[in-house]
Amino acid sequence: MAVATMQTSTSWLESLKKQPVPSHTGIYKLHLQTQATIGSAAVRDSVKLPPGIDIDEWIASQLVGIYEEVVQIISVLEAVCSEESCPRMSAGKHTHYSWADAVTPFPQPLSAPDYTRRLAMFAELRLSDRSLLPVDGSRFPPQFREIASTLCKRFFRVYAHAYLSHFQVIRDHGAEGHLNCCYKHFLFFVMEFCLVAKEDMQPLWDLSERFLEQDRSIRFHRYVRLALFCGRILRPQVLRARPKSG
Repeated sequence: MAVATMQTSTSWLESLKKQPVPSHTGIYKLHLQTQATIGSAAVRDSVKLPPGIDIDEWIASQLVGIYEEVVQIISVLEAVCSEESCPRMSAGKHTHYSWADAVTPFPQPLSAPDYTRRLAMFAELRLSDRSLLPVDGSRFPPQFREIASTLCKRFFRVYAHAYLSHFQVIRDHGAEGHLNCCYKHFLFFVMEFCLVAKEDMQPLWDLSERFLEQDRSIRFHRYVRLALFCGRILRPQVLRARPKSG
């Protein structure tokens, strides 16, 4: 696979291969159920809350998949993004991002490689925190949705940097389709559960609108085909059931 040829074996990335959620838990099983549909025309449907599933547990299961895909994109960027080429984490020429967390409370400008590494490790710690993502059936804490939103907002910045700073190289390596699929999954997920505001996605909003319009078009044509199919099935039955005049 083309993506694999771009991956590097840095020690920090290898350490993230440990699953942040144990494989025997309900969250991880929901995550696997979702992953089975990714890469098909059902990407949008894959993020919708199934009947009878707790919304926070579903968001958590989706977040695991989103995190794993972002780590894949970061591993791709490791081959093309360096301290010299990207001395500041950015989305194009005019949007720059700084890093802040409990250890670094004041926003700190970082290079793109340093930012993405910190984000990957920060997200892994959050998703491994059982007080935040309980796996024993306990209720999710009130701050879960806010932290999920913060993670997604920062995940978006990885996609924005990949598209706006390294897209041509990614395309040349044949990984464009993989990047698009991962971003669509992310986009449909955050839009479905209002986890990232439109203004925070402005650097990629034109692309996002294009993907959303493609989805609307696919759904419309699917509806038309279904309506025509049902019409062919139902029309003869209606004609046979219609009473004769006179």
